[in-house]
Amino acid sequence: MSMKLIQLLSRQMAQGIVVVIISVLCGVSSSASAQISKVKIRLLPESRRAVIEANCLGTSTWSFPDSYAGIVGLGSRIERFVAFDENGNEISVRKSAPGQFDSLKPATRFQYGLNLAPPQRAADCPMVSWLEKERGLLMLADLLPVTTARDASTVHPGIQFELPASWTAHSSETQINQNEFDIGDVRRAVFAVGFRLRLTQTEESGMTLTLVSGGDWAFSETDVLDLSRKVLKAHHETFGGSPARTATFILFPFPIAVSATQWSAETRGTTVTLLSGKLPSKVAALAQLSTPVTHEFFHLWVPNGLALRGDYDWFYEGFTIYQASQTAVKLGLLTFSEFLSSIARAFDSSKNDADLSLIEASRRRFTGGLTSVYAKSQVVAFIYDLRLRSSSRNKKTSSDVYRKLIASFKFDAARAKSVDANTAVNTALSEAFGSDEFVRSFISRPMVINLSSELEPFGLKTESIGTRTQISVSDKLSKQQRDLLRDLGYNAATHAAR
Repeated sequence: MSMKLIQLLSRQMAQGIVVVIISVLCGVSSSASAQISKVKIRLLPESRRAVIEANCLGTSTWSFPDSYAGIVGLGSRIERFVAFDENGNEISVRKSAPGQFDSLKPATRFQYGLNLAPPQRAADCPMVSWLEKERGLLMLADLLPVTTARDASTVHPGIQFELPASWTAHSSETQINQNEFDIGDVRRAVFAVGFRLRLTQTEESGMTLTLVSGGDWAFSETDVLDLSRKVLKAHHETFGGSPARTATFILFPFPIAVSATQWSAETRGTTVTLLSGKLPSKVAALAQLSTPVTHEFFHLWVPNGLALRGDYDWFYEGFTIYQASQTAVKLGLLTFSEFLSSIARAFDSSKNDADLSLIEASRRRFTGGLTSVYAKSQVVAFIYDLRLRSSSRNKKTSSDVYRKLIASFKFDAARAKSVDANTAVNTALSEAFGSDEFVRSFISRPMVINLSSELEPFGLKTESIGTRTQISVSDKLSKQQRDLLRDLGYNAATHAAR
């Protein structure tokens, strides 16, 4: 894997490629929560629009989400919203703001149009719904009105698609017939729709993975599934189990013009969505694919496999970048030198961020533009893993923390997310150490990382070359240092400091 691709991962994370789950359903009346019982979605690819019609228990307020993961203006996509009473008569609806509607009389059916033109920023394309002439991505979380229902995951509407000829729809959701689905959790439902989509499957470690691909690539579906199996097997070993019996991997080209080396991805529920530019070389294209596959598949477990609530991106993004990089080294997708260089770049991206703790910076990541928290968390994860391995003489690693979290807080649709994520993660980190000193020093409080002093005890040295930091292996290593670095992927025979 090239250094350019590692830099690309860092830039993608800086742009906020994160996993966020938002609650959606039908709007709520002033007296009771309303629930959608049936939804029809008619797609109009030529005009990049959809028409949605839904049945609902009597309601007089509809509120569509206006933002997601820093993407704003989603409510402005709603067009021609109309509502009907139980007798089928149209009732007067007032638009109070983009995506906000109310009526004086309760409605039992409503209809609206959606402008689904793709986002202008490539990084946003896997995170919100869009439609173009050949294919589209549909997320119910931004297609349907928001609910204030106490537990949106208990509502299971039926979705029926009206598709153009030769189009199909595919999802992790339960399929009733060709174009009809029963929704397990509206917040996590993602659909790939399009013309002549290709479906292939593989099984690994108790999980069935369905690949939904569109467009032409330098590699084959078999190549993608081979890579997917390797990554899933490695992650299964990290966590000690699989997050679900089935998962879906959507691989599409971007709906807008991008460079061949660009990619963007998101994992929602048990669906990994990856949009990528098209490199003409099979070797280069697969190398580029390996970075997001390794990272995003990890998200099937964390955070999507955990029943936790709250903002803890510092862990499920920052720590995950580190952990996924470790997996890439083990699989031979990343060299040890490239691994150290990725840590150095993350340090350079965040070394001036000392005003907020990781927890507070995570809470403000979108409102305050503090996405550098991911880079800083990656460095903190490296320091944590080094200290844990050293103190336990390589008997414990950061993987033990992930196994503890999955064992204690594994997600299922019926389980309420009542446990605070930061409390749960910090407890697991502290228990592995037998002390909360690390959490207090590096996570709960604002701090400046002295990288040189942190890495030196483990046989690593840092140098400043202009504005860049370089990390390399020391010339002289103790046996314990050498053993620790070998476990991380260091090979004295092949390693060359850069």
